[in-house]
Amino acid sequence: MDQDRIEKIKAWVENGISSGRAVVHCAGTHKLPEPLQGFEHRLNACACILELQGFANRRQFDPTLPRWTDEQRAAIITRKVEMQNVKRKRK
Repeated sequence: MDQDRIEKIKAWVENGISSGRAVVHCAGTHKLPEPLQGFEHRLNACACILELQGFANRRQFDPTLPRWTDEQRAAIITRKVEMQNVKRKRK
């Protein structure tokens, strides 16, 4: 990598740190989200309707996964209605 490009990257990083858009952590540390446990946690973690649709229709990508139970299917539909109602209230 040429020296000019290295200097540009250093300036970009320093600018990010000084503006607060970048955070510096000690070497060897990382922040990862905790793995979601259980159906309810995964359902509530869906942030948008498209993400919920991907969650609900997961068997399109892996047909070996088990089918949703009737209770789980009802919970997914309830969550979708909740998300749609919040979207309507914002408008």
